Formats: sequence, C-alpha cells, structure tokens
Amino acid sequence: MVIINVKLLSGFVLDKSSLGPLKNDPTVKRVDLEEGHVIIYLDGLKQKETKTYSLAIEEDVPVRNLKPAVVKVYDYYQTSKNSILTQTAKMSSL
Repeated sequence: MVIINVKLLSGFVLDKSSLGPLKNDPTVKRVDLEEGHVIIYLDGLKQKETKTYSLAIEEDVPVRNLKPAVVKVYDYYQTSKNSILTQTAKMSSL
C-alpha cells in the first residue's frame, strides 16, 4: 500500500469538491482528512509508474513569506521507502 500525505499550505483550506475525482479513481483506496493534511491511500504502484492527482485549495488567511508545502509518498509497510517533495500553490484567476 502506498500513502501520499499532502500537508496543506499555511493559510489555505482544501476545496472539498476537489476530492470527488480522487474518490472515484479506481487506484485510490481511501482518502482521509486530518488537521492540515490530506492522506491518500493507494493499493500500490508499479515501479516507474507515474500518477497525477490534483487538489484545489483556497486562501483562507493571508500568510507572509509562505513556505512550500510538503508532500510525502511512502510505502505503508516499509516506511524507509519514501520520497519527500515540496510544492507551492499554483494560483489562477477566474
């Protein structure tokens, strides 16, 4: 099982409507929301397989000097097999 732990950017909240496509994806086993985190559970990934998931976030409170969010991907049974990435918000205007 593969876990994707997405820490939300400070001052941002999750747009819960963006969870629909995740929950309907057959490779996603479960999605949990915890304080400031979205945790995505996958049955597994094949070696060198690429998957792309999107989450929409909204600015709730302005934060100065915003630091990148951390996305950690790891094997549930062997947590030493992991990858840590940082991500900033991609802003788009309507």
